[in-house]
Amino acid sequence: MYLILNLTLSVKDYTDGQGVDVIIEMLSNVNLSNDLQLLATGGRVTIVGCRGSIEINPRDIMPKESSIIGVAFGTITEEDRLESAAAFFAGMEMGWLKPVVGPEYTLENVAQAHEDIIKGPGTMGKMILTI
Repeated sequence: MYLILNLTLSVKDYTDGQGVDVIIEMLSNVNLSNDLQLLATGGRVTIVGCRGSIEINPRDIMPKESSIIGVAFGTITEEDRLESAAAFFAGMEMGWLKPVVGPEYTLENVAQAHEDIIKGPGTMGKMILTI
């Protein structure tokens, strides 16, 4: 709870109380309700990952006219994939997109990586498997 409160206050401070325009959510069943508190007017949460169901209060999105969008990359066209990749690379080059790299595992420790994904509280960044 402390981390969530701290994150909410940090986002509110960083955006001068306005909130953020877009959240790309990887674990919506855990974070979605809190994400909705962080949105600016007209903001949106794009869900790309979920490990279960969640119940939200529609009143959290109504006053800000915000939206929740589900994304399935399995149906993306090649043109859209290339456009998305170009946007991500441009964001990294300009410095406004900063990917977080999480723990790194060797092939010998793949069982531990799997265990950490399944039983852990979540990861910070992408987990890397080196071969």
